[in-house]
Amino acid sequence: MKLNVGAAVQEALAIWRRDRDVIVAVAGVFFFLPNLALSLFMQTDSVAQRAGAQDDRALLAAMQSYLVDNVHWLALQAVAELVGIAVLLALILDPARPTVGDALRTAFRRLPVLVVATLLVNAAKLGGLLLFILPALYVIGRVFVVLPVLMAEPDRRFGDAMGRAIELTKGHALQLLSLSGLIYFGAQMVVLLLSATASAVSAGGTNPVTMAILATAASVVAAAMSIAFTLTRATIYRRLASRG
Repeated sequence: MKLNVGAAVQEALAIWRRDRDVIVAVAGVFFFLPNLALSLFMQTDSVAQRAGAQDDRALLAAMQSYLVDNVHWLALQAVAELVGIAVLLALILDPARPTVGDALRTAFRRLPVLVVATLLVNAAKLGGLLLFILPALYVIGRVFVVLPVLMAEPDRRFGDAMGRAIELTKGHALQLLSLSGLIYFGAQMVVLLLSATASAVSAGGTNPVTMAILATAASVVAAAMSIAFTLTRATIYRRLASRG
């Protein structure tokens, strides 16, 4: 049976309209602020210095240096976002309608398995990308509901949850990949437009005030993307799970 993605998106929009204040509060703490801190505090000198380099090895070395210099900020942002996603999923998927405090406690209890699941899922995506781009795209579609499974079915561990997610998404990988691409690339286009605007009005993008405004706007976009992904994952999981 074909998954009605449009209906799932409409349901996600209805959840947004109903619980917007709570969603914005959670997203502000766990999505917006960590992304803003990442933009403001990361060290980008090594990449900026070699941005125009023709030597691929020099550029690769700069990227490696960037990752080493900022690994603590990247890790903190990733964990904060994961907690925020888990809180929103608990609020949406738990039939008991927990408070934000209850959802936060649930998120922290499940955090170790969520971290492991996220790392392994990202490793699977990277492995697919190294093999060829098509396996990576296939993986993206098949693991779309792993986190909702882990939050809505707390007795499951990662391996079991992965199997459940793959079972639920059977025959729907292309639809879920398309939805992921629409959300992700839509957000990236907005960020690129903001960056181009900032560069045009701030002496090549070096004005600190303009760049701070750009960082804030980009963090808002990133938070909106995380909200959209989380709400649609929750509604799609609920539709797939209701069919068994």
